[in-house]
Amino acid sequence: MRKVLIIGANGFLGNKLTRYLLKKDVEIVAFVPTGFDYSNVSCLSGVTCVEFTFGRLESLDHIEPIKGVDTIYNMAWIGVNAKDRNNAPLQLSNVKCNLEVAEFAKRNGITRLIVPGSAAQYACSGRVIDGTGNPAPSDLYSAAKVATYYYLSTYCTLNGIELIWPLVTSIYGTGRDDNNLLSYVIKSFLKGEKPSTTKLEQKWDYLHVEDLMKALFLLGQNGKGGKMYPVGSGESSTLREYVEVIRDAIDPSLPIGIGDIPYKNSKIDNQVLDISSLKEDTGFEPSLSFSEGIQDVISFFKNKQ
Repeated sequence: MRKVLIIGANGFLGNKLTRYLLKKDVEIVAFVPTGFDYSNVSCLSGVTCVEFTFGRLESLDHIEPIKGVDTIYNMAWIGVNAKDRNNAPLQLSNVKCNLEVAEFAKRNGITRLIVPGSAAQYACSGRVIDGTGNPAPSDLYSAAKVATYYYLSTYCTLNGIELIWPLVTSIYGTGRDDNNLLSYVIKSFLKGEKPSTTKLEQKWDYLHVEDLMKALFLLGQNGKGGKMYPVGSGESSTLREYVEVIRDAIDPSLPIGIGDIPYKNSKIDNQVLDISSLKEDTGFEPSLSFSEGIQDVISFFKNKQ
């Protein structure tokens, strides 16, 4: 993996990956969406930025910057925020966009494609997530991930492209502020307010974003084409326990409104991952425990106040 193309390199995860791979001396071509701010990428030495628009990737076929690219990371996905996760047209558009990336890879002789999936593809399966068994998505976002995987897996098999599909668990880290559970409770506690939550009985695996970058790098180096890899810390706790860790790190005396809000669905979605295949194939080991990694996130929000 000497030269890679990162699509959506200006997004939260795409930018983190770009910066991580630069430290590993990987040459990077960054596809950044036309009309969006990508100064967080263009400012980086060693990155070649190219503007793109989905539906028009064909116009970038065989351009000089992509010569020698051996791997594509497609980090672009529309509708990640909670308010858009059940927006059917928006989520369905991701299937088409990802298929367009695979077709672009074929036309340009790029034989390795890495697309982050989601552990939520199996969240309602009632079993440990190991990449086997029938998908059980928890919302239209994860259903679109399932559909995208099957489209890409079939297309790549038919066209000699190695598809690597990381089943990524929930990610936390500095810079992420999209009103997910962790950012919501951190901001509430820092204001001295009581956050209102469900009963928080779900068992979850949280992975620090820097550990995700390590995993994606190692998958690019050593991952096996055609495999689905659960990517997480390998440790799980109830959401209540995670929230209590955050509360105790800020102010142990603060109340938590656990059970104030009813569950949206009758079926509890868990994300407990078996990451043995990731470890065996790549040598991945997580670096940060949740109690360690969340400290920087708390500081990040404290500084934003």
